[in-house]
Amino acid sequence: MKPRRRTRVARTDRFSKHTPSIEVEVVRISGRGEGVGEANVGPQNRSIRQPIFVAGTLPTERVVAKPIHSTGEGVTCQLSEIVISSTERREPPCDHFGTCGGCSLQHWDDAPYGEWKRNRVIDAVCRAGGSPSVVSQLFTALPGTRRRAEFAIRALRTSTIVGFHERSSHRIINIAECPVLQATLVELVNGLRKLGPSLLSVGELGRATVNVLDNGLDLMLALPQEPKVDGLQAMAELADDLDLARVTTIQRNSTTPVLIIERRPPTIHFAGIAVRPPPGAFLQASATGEQAIARAVLDGLEGAAVLLDLHAGCGTLTFPMLRLGRVHAVDGNQECITTIQDAANRSGITERVSTELRDLVENPLKEHELSKFDAVVFDPPRAGARAQAERIATQGPNRVAAVSCNPSTFARDAGILIGGGYRLDQVTPIDQFLWSPHVELVAHFIRDRG
Repeated sequence: MKPRRRTRVARTDRFSKHTPSIEVEVVRISGRGEGVGEANVGPQNRSIRQPIFVAGTLPTERVVAKPIHSTGEGVTCQLSEIVISSTERREPPCDHFGTCGGCSLQHWDDAPYGEWKRNRVIDAVCRAGGSPSVVSQLFTALPGTRRRAEFAIRALRTSTIVGFHERSSHRIINIAECPVLQATLVELVNGLRKLGPSLLSVGELGRATVNVLDNGLDLMLALPQEPKVDGLQAMAELADDLDLARVTTIQRNSTTPVLIIERRPPTIHFAGIAVRPPPGAFLQASATGEQAIARAVLDGLEGAAVLLDLHAGCGTLTFPMLRLGRVHAVDGNQECITTIQDAANRSGITERVSTELRDLVENPLKEHELSKFDAVVFDPPRAGARAQAERIATQGPNRVAAVSCNPSTFARDAGILIGGGYRLDQVTPIDQFLWSPHVELVAHFIRDRG
C-alpha cells in the first residue's frame, strides 16, 4: 500500500508541462544547495504564493524557472533563464556541472560559498543554545583531493557508461572529468568502461566503490550476477594496468564481498599505524580533511589519559588519540572492530587499545560505563547520536568531542549536552565535500563541575 500511495502523490504534485514559467528573485541558498525565493504558482484564479527552489542560482539573482513538482516545502523548478546575474557568479570548473548531481555550487565564488558553509554551522550552534563566537574559520579541502567515490555503471548495446547520477534522477552522467576527485579515480573511470561488457549484460546496472589507499586503489564492484571467466580475466587485467591493490565483488542481496585479486594488502595509515580496511570501507573523503578532523579533536582533549571513541569505524580517530593515552574503541560493525584489532596486533599496541562490538543506537553506553573515561569522542552517522547524547548529558566525563556530518542532528545532540550542563567551547567547520551542500564539524564540550 505505501508504494502506491507515494506514486499517486508524486503524480498529483507534478506540474503539467503547460504550466507557465515564473520569474523569481533568489534570496538565499537552501540546505540542499538550491536558490530559494517566493512566487505565485498555479492558475491565475487559484495561484498561491509559495517558496520556490531553483538549482544553479544564487542570492540576488532574478531568474525565470519552470515549475516541475511541489512538496510540503514548496515548488521545485528548473532554471530557464537568468535575467539578472549575481556578481558572485563564476564559470564552473567542470563541463558536467548542471547535469551531474555530484556538485551543486561550482558556480559560486569561493568567499561567499565558504561563508555560507560556515554560517550553516553557526546556525546549528545557535539552535543548540551555543554562541556563534566559538565557531572558528572553515577548513576547505582543495580540488582534486577526494579519495573515495562510488560510480554507477550501466551497460548499453554499444558502450558502457560510468559516472554519477543526475540530480534527483536515476540517469547516469557519463563523466569525462571531475575536478573534485584525485586523478587516479578519474583514470579508473575509463578502465571501468572497458570492464563493463565482460561483467554486465545490456541494460544491467553495477556499482563501483573505490578508496585511494596509501599503496593503491581498493575497488569493490557490486554486480547483479557472479562474474564469468572473461569477467575475472578482465578484472585481473584492470588490476595490473592500474596497479590496483585489491579487487572484490559483491552480489545483489549479499553482504559478503568476494576477493577476486589482492596484489598486496591494501593499507592506509592513521597516525603512523598501518590499517588494512575491509572492502568498501567508509573513510574520510580526503586525507587533508581527515587530518583536520583529527587535529581538531585532539586539540581539545589534552590531559585526558583514558579515552572513549564511539562509532570508531576503522580507527580514523582511535589511533591518533593514542597520543594522549589509552583508547577504548566501540563500533557496531564487526569488520571495523576486527580491522582495529588487527592493526593493534600487528603494531604491538594491544595494551593501549581495547575494542567493543556494540550497537550504539539500540544500546548506547550507560552512565556507569561512561564514568570510567576522562573524555568521550563520538562520530555518528547522519542520524546523529540522540540516545547516547542523553546518557552523556546525565553522567559523562568533563570533556566531550563530537564529530558531525549533519548540522541539523548536531544541533539536537548539542542541545541535549548543553541542557545537561555542558558548555560548547569550540567548533571547527570542515568542508571536505567541495561544491556540495554538505559540511562537517568538530565540537568540544566542557562540563565545569563544582
